[in-house]
Amino acid sequence: MLQFSTPVIPFYESEGPPQALPLLTYHTEMFCATLSHILISPQEEMAFSTLPLRGRTFSPSCVFMTTSRVTLPVPSRAPTPKVVKSVSFATENSKSDKVLTYSSLSSLSSKDSKILKPEGEAGRPGHGGYNLEKALNWDANCFKSLKECIHRSIKRYCDVDMSKKLQTPTALHEVHKEALTQFPELADYHGCWPVGDIIQMQLKNTSAKAQQKNSRK
Repeated sequence: MLQFSTPVIPFYESEGPPQALPLLTYHTEMFCATLSHILISPQEEMAFSTLPLRGRTFSPSCVFMTTSRVTLPVPSRAPTPKVVKSVSFATENSKSDKVLTYSSLSSLSSKDSKILKPEGEAGRPGHGGYNLEKALNWDANCFKSLKECIHRSIKRYCDVDMSKKLQTPTALHEVHKEALTQFPELADYHGCWPVGDIIQMQLKNTSAKAQQKNSRK
């Protein structure tokens, strides 16, 4: 049998690039981790590492990047129910205050519109008092008729032996009522003070005379 041999140069030079060496099986398990990002919010970012390995399972690693606090919405409270009763009370109070204010103003205006009583005591012009006839400035006959009317009422309803302070309110009221009936213009005087002055002067005279009579006995 014939054998053929091929001569080989000691230092072989390949005409092309060297071929890649075959890799062992365990060398193929080398890997490079790749990251995939999942967007959670504009301020947070979560990264998962995906490792396509055979026979091995890796838990994903989470990376949180927080630049600002997350503001949670504040739960809105239910509106407080209105209490109708308190509102009605406030309205009633405001109305009552208005009524009181109006009544006080009307009383002040009515008082200002009426003729006020002069200072001092009637029948004592030289001792800090005043003359009633001059203060009224009535016609002489009209003033005389007024005095006679009040004197008749005093005899009918009052005890002429006592002063005005000792008379009953009912008796004084009846005298005032009859005087106003006969002379309606007395309503223009505050408190109807001309009638009160005539009653005081008349009962002062009659009670003084009664005391003199009793002292003589």
